[in-house]
Amino acid sequence: MTEAWRVLPLQVDDPATLLDDGVAAFDALAELPVPTLRWYRSTAAAIVLGRGQGNVRLSDVGSAVVSRFSGGGAVWLSPDVLALDVLLPAGHPWGSGRLTEAFDHVGTAWQDGLRDLGVTGLTVHDGPSTARRRGSAREQLLAAVCYATRGRGEVFWHGRKLVGLAQRRRRHGAMVQCGLLRSWRPQTLLAALGADPDDDEICGAAVGLADISEQGPSDDEVIAAVSRAFRRAAVTSVAG
Repeated sequence: MTEAWRVLPLQVDDPATLLDDGVAAFDALAELPVPTLRWYRSTAAAIVLGRGQGNVRLSDVGSAVVSRFSGGGAVWLSPDVLALDVLLPAGHPWGSGRLTEAFDHVGTAWQDGLRDLGVTGLTVHDGPSTARRRGSAREQLLAAVCYATRGRGEVFWHGRKLVGLAQRRRRHGAMVQCGLLRSWRPQTLLAALGADPDDDEICGAAVGLADISEQGPSDDEVIAAVSRAFRRAAVTSVAG
């Protein structure tokens, strides 16, 4: 039987500390193999590069640049992003199958939790990733920006990305890192990548809760609702 989710309290700190603590929490699964939801929000803005983006060249950054443990494109991590690490110990049903299975479960839990808060028009991407890192220059730019492409399990509002996902696995388990946008303002990230800050396609690729509704749910409400959805999903997967 799947163990109950352990939900850690919201951590608010600087970007580097948050990411380092996430790796520590993931490594801790080796000694305490309990499925865990780790919520956090940054106190400052930073560009977070995905694993494998070491060759990405940034110019005129003007803000901190850090790297995360998981893959995917770059993220503008600011206080407008509510982040979640889903930590799955080895043997957990969500992480023991194909690589995309964990994404499917995590995305569906996000969708269900946000629906409980009255957010409508949500879909979960169930196809392959659209990121093309070895494609044309245009495709490489889109792939360099996490919220500009579609990935398995990611949550969309009327076709615009609202929740982005990235994954990393090790012998002792899997980590799915999630980011819920409060607002989508990619101009600083695009400028750092040497791209047009007002790129219409990228600016229209994602959306934040504040863009949908000025009186959207608070962080506490999102954490409570989405955590409940994860608990329901775990029970369902065991029963199935």
